[in-house]
Amino acid sequence: MTDSTSEQLDPVKETAPSYRSVLSQAPVRIVAVSRFLSRMGAQIMTYGIMVFLAAAGSSQFEISLAKSASFLAALLFGLQGGMLADSRPKRQILLISFAALGAVCLLTPFLLGTSGGDLLFVIFVSSAISQVVSPGLKSIVAIVSTPAELATTSALVNIVGSIGSSIGSTFIAPFLIKQSGVDAILIVAGILYLFSAIRIYRLPTAEALGKQETSKRLRDLDWKPRALSLRYNANWIMANRPIASMLLVGALSASLLQGVTALVPIFVRDVLVEDPTNSVYIFILSGVGFFVGASISPKLVKRFTERRVAVWSLALMAVSVILFSMIKALDKPLAVISPLRLVNLFTDANLSDAVLAAGLIAFPANLGSTMCLQAVQVYINRNVPENQQGGVFGLQQVQENVLNLFVILLLGLIAVVTGPQYIFLFAPIVVGALGLALLSYVFWHSTGKAPHLSESLGFLVEDQPPGEIHDVESGGHDAHNSGENESTPRDR
Repeated sequence: MTDSTSEQLDPVKETAPSYRSVLSQAPVRIVAVSRFLSRMGAQIMTYGIMVFLAAAGSSQFEISLAKSASFLAALLFGLQGGMLADSRPKRQILLISFAALGAVCLLTPFLLGTSGGDLLFVIFVSSAISQVVSPGLKSIVAIVSTPAELATTSALVNIVGSIGSSIGSTFIAPFLIKQSGVDAILIVAGILYLFSAIRIYRLPTAEALGKQETSKRLRDLDWKPRALSLRYNANWIMANRPIASMLLVGALSASLLQGVTALVPIFVRDVLVEDPTNSVYIFILSGVGFFVGASISPKLVKRFTERRVAVWSLALMAVSVILFSMIKALDKPLAVISPLRLVNLFTDANLSDAVLAAGLIAFPANLGSTMCLQAVQVYINRNVPENQQGGVFGLQQVQENVLNLFVILLLGLIAVVTGPQYIFLFAPIVVGALGLALLSYVFWHSTGKAPHLSESLGFLVEDQPPGEIHDVESGGHDAHNSGENESTPRDR
């Protein structure tokens, strides 16, 4: 490991800069605006399609199946997308990806249509392209900021992105569904993606910013879908325990968030007995949770470390999700203190107590999710070399989307039996069980015996110092403790 890398891996001890100071830099503003527009476009598309299907009378499992199409694409192309993001200059790869996303959304209604199969096509292809965009945007933060600015810049970009997500899902998508239909959803999303491409085109090159980026020939990249192999993941996790344990905490948070999001439209329709488009009011406060979580996470990370913030935020999220299953007992007391009461005062919406309470519950759920994922991103930005961050973020996406795919499909099936209300009680249990099952396989593959529950939980919370990132093969060799020792020739 070189001295420069060692410096990069050292914790940043300088005082965190303010949002205003980092936002005063043009490259940061460009990345933030691109994030804002692309997140808004993505939420308009995905949320709009979900609400459209719920309003059309689709079942919970049908909606879960449609949403799972995005995670299937992410699962198939997540690691390759991360490697592709690392192979070319970030500005170039993001420009091409945003333009491709815009083309898919704009052309599909005119060339194919908007039937159920056409919408699945849009979801799948858009998700596949996003596997390049997401690690590219996450890793570009390390290029446009100094090590001392990483946490603040990352939080700022996520705050702006969260605002875009909230506006897209809580205002634009429901309005377009009610007024114009799903065609308008796709067209507006496509336009926003093209604006993201225009903004990222104005970003200076890495060399102009005083940073170096490595370029590789596409044919030299390892395109084998190794990340889909359980053996590969088990070896990688044990070879890189500090990084891998943080990735797993983030994956648990992300899968719980996505599983709950897929349940909300049917929950509003069948449990709260409201128009599914009234989910907008629940997502208003969830959007506030995103904003607050991204705003306070840098201070929390500085005081408590990334791992503690991530683990406790995941616990907060799990408790909040369970409260949805108790909505009929909590609706009246929570409705009294819900900020959504302002909607009834200033509009003719006449929201029920159940909707007011559900909106309030959504706030800590999304607050916890945002703080957890933000802490994980800062940890990777701070502790992984820049030329490896795209690949690590790509592997993170694969692991997240394995859990997302299983969680959404399992919850959709369980909802058929339990109903859309009590499924929220099982959601954290399903997510936790899948996470523990993965860890059990990892330990069994590495040590030949299944771990105790305390050992699995300890793996997630132990705060080891991160070391050099080790790549591994997907074979069955023992990777135990390889993160602490010199890698074998086969590892290299």
